[in-house]
Amino acid sequence: MEAASFSENTAPADKEQSIREIEAWLTQALLGEIQFGKLFSEFSKRIDETLFPVLRSHVTMRQIHPYIDHTDLTWYRGGIINTNSQPRPDRDRLIWTQSPLFHMVENFIPEARYDLTDPEVVGLFPIFTDFQEMGITDYIAFLIPFGDIEVATKRSDGVVTSWATDREGGFTEAELDILRRLVSLFSVGSRIHKLDTTLDDSLAAYLGPIAGQQVLDGKNQRGDGDVIQAVIWICDLRGSSELADTLAMPEYLALLNQFFESMANAVMAENGEILKFMGDGFLAIFPTSHGEGLADAANRALRAAINGDQALSSLASDAKNLKYGIGIHHGDVMFGNIGAQERLDFSVIGPAVNMTSRIQDLTKALGVSLLVSTDIADKIDTPWRRFENQSVPGLQAPIDVLTPAGS
Repeated sequence: MEAASFSENTAPADKEQSIREIEAWLTQALLGEIQFGKLFSEFSKRIDETLFPVLRSHVTMRQIHPYIDHTDLTWYRGGIINTNSQPRPDRDRLIWTQSPLFHMVENFIPEARYDLTDPEVVGLFPIFTDFQEMGITDYIAFLIPFGDIEVATKRSDGVVTSWATDREGGFTEAELDILRRLVSLFSVGSRIHKLDTTLDDSLAAYLGPIAGQQVLDGKNQRGDGDVIQAVIWICDLRGSSELADTLAMPEYLALLNQFFESMANAVMAENGEILKFMGDGFLAIFPTSHGEGLADAANRALRAAINGDQALSSLASDAKNLKYGIGIHHGDVMFGNIGAQERLDFSVIGPAVNMTSRIQDLTKALGVSLLVSTDIADKIDTPWRRFENQSVPGLQAPIDVLTPAGS
């Protein structure tokens, strides 16, 4: 669905110099750190101020992210730019399915132009009424896929931009050729930005922000890492084997994810770093600096346990009845790459991690949901109930563990 063509005009010869200046600026910007919002804003501003009138421009790309579907950027003349990161929507969400960009993506239309002075065209999509009220006369959008067309279509991998003018008569054909030329170069930058963002988001989602940054900083070979001090937090769901055996897989996974959501969100809210989900449990750390900040990290770890329990028990589903154990300890750990030569894991290892796991194991035998070592309890000003002389596999001497009084 394209609007009727406007009359053709020839762009002045002096526009070529302005075009080349924008291309040179954009090329240089793409070699530096890309701040995508500022890049798109400046790109749109330069076109509007040096080439031809642009009242509104828009760019959107789908993201590879656990819960963000895509990010929109909308620029308006005068420097106003709106940024929206949209969560994964229902496919039938009207605001999207009734847009011209959805029509382009669904039907893989590389270019679509609409004459917004034509009432019939304005009636095609609800947003065109808003555009008409803004004084927009002409609207064109470009869909540029990244990589193989078939794969890009399947993944919705590409960039969509739209451009609108409020000038009487709309864009000229020469101006549209200029837009095609410049948008192609901008799309290269869009792809670079998406790759960078995907790498950052994927590492943060699967390794954690701190571990992910370590990998990006070059610690990506087996053995790379540092010995650090940390409060170690291990959580494990009880009775998961029985649940998995009696529930249908979707029901079991739903309960497990609600458990993880409650506990993991509580850890992350206290700036803990979740390193690994292990079956029906997970491992997290609260780094300290050679003993400095231990009291703060210990208190944050305890709050995470308490808040996680409250979040879980407040759920409306059967997940509120789930039982679990949490062990918290402190010590030196090796924080880095372990594994096979070509298949690595970025995690923590060391005796302190093993001790934390053993403390968590004791929660079931002692009938409590939370146990901490004396190293942790000594740093937290709260009443404790002590369990003395507990045998731990692998250790000759027994240990004392504690749980908050009243729990």
